[in-house]
Amino acid sequence: MRRPTLADISPAHIRHGLKTGIAAVLALVVADVLHIEYGYWAVISAVIAMQMNVADAIEMCLYRFIGTVMGAVMGVIAIMLFPDTPVWNGVALFVTTGLCAFLTRWDPRYRMAAITVSIVILASAGHAGRIDVGLFRVLEIAIGVGCAFVVTVTLWPVRAAVSLRRDLASQVENCADHMTTLVDRFLARQAHVPADLLDPLLRATPRNRERLSKVRRHESLIYFYDNQPLETLSTVVERTTDHLRVMLRSLNACDADGYDIIMAAEMRALAETVAHTLRRMAAATTGVTGARPGLAGMAKRFGLGGTNAPAGTAGEGGTSGPDGPGGADGAESAPGERPRANRALEDAIARADARLRALREAGATRRFDLAMLTQFYAFYYALRQLAEDVKVLAARMDGEEDDHRDQRNLGPGDATP
Repeated sequence: MRRPTLADISPAHIRHGLKTGIAAVLALVVADVLHIEYGYWAVISAVIAMQMNVADAIEMCLYRFIGTVMGAVMGVIAIMLFPDTPVWNGVALFVTTGLCAFLTRWDPRYRMAAITVSIVILASAGHAGRIDVGLFRVLEIAIGVGCAFVVTVTLWPVRAAVSLRRDLASQVENCADHMTTLVDRFLARQAHVPADLLDPLLRATPRNRERLSKVRRHESLIYFYDNQPLETLSTVVERTTDHLRVMLRSLNACDADGYDIIMAAEMRALAETVAHTLRRMAAATTGVTGARPGLAGMAKRFGLGGTNAPAGTAGEGGTSGPDGPGGADGAESAPGERPRANRALEDAIARADARLRALREAGATRRFDLAMLTQFYAFYYALRQLAEDVKVLAARMDGEEDDHRDQRNLGPGDATP
């Protein structure tokens, strides 16, 4: 195992260390000002609640505080029901912690509740004001959580939406590169590719879902994001990876000495159009999570108005730059027309379909055996469905709520290579 070096230290981790230290000291100062006897619990809570990004910090703050409240309530009830003797304290501890462990089936915050109820019951044993212990436990945790939250969102905040946007854009770029590679290899007499080519994208998909869920549930509470671009881009990565897996398996299933593809030009043009659209979508996410929206955006988020923010407004899903929502290369579509990128995809699909129909009518498939035809159809159908999905998702990214899909789906009897 390689030993870490100074080059492995990132500024983000240095800032996180400084922020954690500041949160701990702040919690200690607040507890001292309020004359709380066991102020170290506030410090411990602040250290536990500190996370690298805002979404994780909010999730941990809620987890620790709500779990503490539940545990404190259960501890107070146990103190009221069971006498303060060693035997009954053991019974109370057994009942409450066992119940918390059982309830984690529905809510993981009961793990935190089990810790709190144990502290409340054991730390208050032999004291006259046992209930006060539970109440002060909630106060101490609240101080620590509050200090961690304040430091997280005010001092060098690292927003999960921003890093997720950057990672999704990079993954979409990788999807475009891999698709181009697969098509090039397929047209080069089916040269095989490594079987693990798509493994990084496959591993990223569940992480994307988890991070996007945290952005929606936690980070969006304080930052007024338009999450639609992130959701669309996450779907792009997931669906594209699924189609690329089919293409990869079809390619590697071909014999070593492959065959030439008659409609190579149409397939390459379709792949280039899809790749261009994917890269445009990746670039179009720049700035969508940059800043808080204006009053119009806030009204839209809370359902108080029906007007949309102008395209290009940061935080509202608009984009700025050469590849804005008007279409590829910044060209805008006329009213009633589909964006240029979608028109290009439709044209590329139509040209490939027309070529297939012409080959079928000419009987060009008679010299191919069934295995070769099956491999071609599997690869081409995955490429075509990828283009259809990208067309729909690009329209969604551009603000077109039209999920129309081309119904001219090809089956094994409808076309030939």
